[in-house]
Amino acid sequence: MRNDNQEIPPLLAIAMDATEDLIYVMRVEPGRFVYSFLNEAASRFSGVTSQDIGKSFFEVYAEQMEMAQYLHNKYNRVLAHGESMRFEDGYLLPNGMLSGESIISPVRNEDRIITHLICITRDYTERNQYQEQLRYYAYHDELTQLFNRRFLNEYILDEGILYLMDIDNFKNINDMLGHDNGDTLLIEVTERIKNVFGPEEIIFRMGGDEFLIISKNPTADPEQIAERVLRIMDELFLLKGRQVRITASLGVSRVSSEIGLSTALRHVDIALHHAKSLGRSRYHIFDTSLRYEQIIRFDLELELNNCLEKDELQLVYQPIYSVKQQKVITVEALLRWNKNHSQIVSPAEFIPVAEETRLIIPIGEWVIRQACRDLPQLQQKYGHSIRVAVNISRIQLDEPDFIERLNQIVQEEGISARYIDLEITESVATSNTVEEQSSLVKLREQGYTISLDDFGTGYSSLSMLTRLPIDTIKIDRSFVTQMNPPVLKALITMAEALDLNVVAEGIEDQKQCQHLLKLGYTEFQGYWFSYPVAAGQLPSLSSFPYAPTDLS
Repeated sequence: MRNDNQEIPPLLAIAMDATEDLIYVMRVEPGRFVYSFLNEAASRFSGVTSQDIGKSFFEVYAEQMEMAQYLHNKYNRVLAHGESMRFEDGYLLPNGMLSGESIISPVRNEDRIITHLICITRDYTERNQYQEQLRYYAYHDELTQLFNRRFLNEYILDEGILYLMDIDNFKNINDMLGHDNGDTLLIEVTERIKNVFGPEEIIFRMGGDEFLIISKNPTADPEQIAERVLRIMDELFLLKGRQVRITASLGVSRVSSEIGLSTALRHVDIALHHAKSLGRSRYHIFDTSLRYEQIIRFDLELELNNCLEKDELQLVYQPIYSVKQQKVITVEALLRWNKNHSQIVSPAEFIPVAEETRLIIPIGEWVIRQACRDLPQLQQKYGHSIRVAVNISRIQLDEPDFIERLNQIVQEEGISARYIDLEITESVATSNTVEEQSSLVKLREQGYTISLDDFGTGYSSLSMLTRLPIDTIKIDRSFVTQMNPPVLKALITMAEALDLNVVAEGIEDQKQCQHLLKLGYTEFQGYWFSYPVAAGQLPSLSSFPYAPTDLS
């Protein structure tokens, strides 16, 4: 687009028409600026055409004097400054459009007089549209177009009801029908949820097959709504020409002046998991008077994070007594957690949490170190040949540097590996991984003994016993309680054939011990011999049943 005087060479004009940036060339005249050239992009954006060449801002924008004055002042600043000036984008122009980023530069003749001003503007319309799209998807789920978790993080609610819905066994649908049909189902589920809730409710897709609905109506009956949601989800869906029936689980909680949104979100998640634990197509309304397993485990996890720093862990010891040798041969270290130094937590409660969170690794290292430190005191009481047994979790054994860390602790405490017995459970033994078997072999080669704890409670087999590098099997207390002689005799016969030591656990009275002695058992552990106590409170050797009469 050129002026009649051909001020812009033809080739240059063609080149400028080809660029996407907006280019305006204004001729400087006394008291005004007139259009000398503008490329096609500038013409499309501004509406200025070839008919306007030679006209000033005030002539072109005769009906938009604010726009004309704005442009005149802008160019006049550059003329007065005498150098290029940059103008930022994002300003609302008097004509209602957003300005792009502009650079206006003076053009001088041979006498260094400014004859023209050239403005190059980058049109950010497409960029702004793209940014708007990015902003939209930053707060919306791409598949369902519902709000997402990020929007929820910035949402404020003072009072209302939360409904958290999860499709039961959604993974099976993806596996059987494919992810495309899974996505189609999620879209259909979204539409059904919209049909249940009105415009006052806000629906979120939290990820996967989980949907959150926030109702701002605190007086609504959550039970009726929950039942309606579950009913509508139970209706048949049509996917890929076949009818599919699904069920959903629902958790419900309230937001109030006492319970903020973040707390209510935690409550609704707990309620959902509780509903799923009850079976399919169930709902549960969070009840502050109930003690939920998730809350207990969560609280334990928080407390466990600080148990080492707060010095809340302690070891108690229970001897393993050999009637045949008339002496204590091993003392097992048993972990106890004195939470807040006021409440003893059962290992059955906190050990699974420690394993899930991998806190068992630092806790396990503490146990090994403390047992090594207590060993001299144990040996002083029962003789220098006794070993201390510590329980090893599969999580610990799977650590690549477990053996290195174990050896480091034992060496730092000045203890020989032959005095350490490592107890593993059947779950570790039956995992049957090459790495774990290799680790056990290496440990045994370095002098540690290996015991298989609670034998008979899992799925261990004879072939497993022949394959694993173990020294001792500890018969679970359930066998002792049932006292089935043929089974107990078969167990000890098998162990003797494999050259394994056998310890009978859970001995609570003399009658049990006598029965086992007749069957060939000689090594025992249980309350009848000693309760688990602190190292300094262990009974003397003379107080054990079947103790030698002359200890001088």
